[in-house]
Amino acid sequence: MKVRLRRLVFLVFVSCATIWIVTWLHSGTVIYDINTLMSSHGHVQYSTENKSVKQDIQCVGAGPDEAEDLFCMERPQYLPNFKNPCWYAKEDGLLRLKCVPYYHILGVAKSGTTDLSYRIRAHKDVLGCNGCFHNKEIFYWCRRRYGYEHSMKKGAACDFGCFQQMFTTAAQHIERTTTETGYHNMITGEATPEDFCDFRCWSYIPQNAGLEKPVVTTPHLMRHVYADPKFIIILRNPTDRLYSDYMMRIGRSPEDFHEAVSHDLQIEENCMRNHTVEHCLYSLEIGRKLRTYIFLGCYSVYMREWLKVFPRERFLILRTDDYDKDLKSQLRKVYDFLKLDYTEDWLTSISSVRHINVGTKNSKIPMLEKTRVLLDGFYNRYNQDLADILQDNMFLWLT
Repeated sequence: MKVRLRRLVFLVFVSCATIWIVTWLHSGTVIYDINTLMSSHGHVQYSTENKSVKQDIQCVGAGPDEAEDLFCMERPQYLPNFKNPCWYAKEDGLLRLKCVPYYHILGVAKSGTTDLSYRIRAHKDVLGCNGCFHNKEIFYWCRRRYGYEHSMKKGAACDFGCFQQMFTTAAQHIERTTTETGYHNMITGEATPEDFCDFRCWSYIPQNAGLEKPVVTTPHLMRHVYADPKFIIILRNPTDRLYSDYMMRIGRSPEDFHEAVSHDLQIEENCMRNHTVEHCLYSLEIGRKLRTYIFLGCYSVYMREWLKVFPRERFLILRTDDYDKDLKSQLRKVYDFLKLDYTEDWLTSISSVRHINVGTKNSKIPMLEKTRVLLDGFYNRYNQDLADILQDNMFLWLT
């Protein structure tokens, strides 16, 4: 009886051990010698997880009037010893380091993006882009890849290779700079405010061909390219933002602004009676009829698009009001989010620099109260929705 019991215990032990070993082997917990994974130029041979596979978006190829199909391109294999997303690729028979931004200031226009971008680039470990508009903007994701210039005039399309060229100088600097451990700690980024909320070129995306509404937008494209993106958004009261933007670009009177707003509200609200909000805000045809960029202030609609694709922790969302009132604390949030080293002396120093691009003389002329009532009424539903999404009533802009 004791012998049988011992055999039974032994069999149970062997079975459990076998199950544990099989489970361990299939778990993917395998230790590799990193040297066996590296080629002579430092490129990791195993593939990083391609997150876009989970999006179930297939490569279909671009038609004659469509933008480059990024889903036909595999995500670059980013190098683990670089903080910035970089990889080696053959160019003219040579291996060259290619890099894309570590961070994007997504938006929004006339909310402090120029000032914020400057204070990030002032950090010793941050590099800018070469050939950028206003030293910060590329407009690749929202316009240039579709063949539109920053002004929405038709031009030559910029493919992904063209986008990479904007970071050639940064890549060379990143490659040359290492810490004592050999880690490349420098980063680069860009700040195109319209990337967050200008989806008007969605019909040029091959996967959207023939559809009444997009299934693929800018967030999906970025998700396919980036492994661990960092997005910064600075939001301003949409009514004030629109007035500042209009007075900067058009530079007329508050009365003229009121007329333009009344015209645009009628167009958008007529559209929304027969179509979805997204259709009306994303429409290139409707956008061409507008006298202002009124659609850009419906922040919650765009925020939902981004959060469908990326988790909330990928975003640092600021308010212009807070940025203006307590710049130092806001910059601390930004540097921490970007994992940049800094001292309190540095923070004090960069915070004391005068604000950049604060607006024109025309923007100092008060808006007509009746115009503010109209715009506040229009944006109220979107502000409430945004406050619900972000669980923060400060985005109601009630004070």
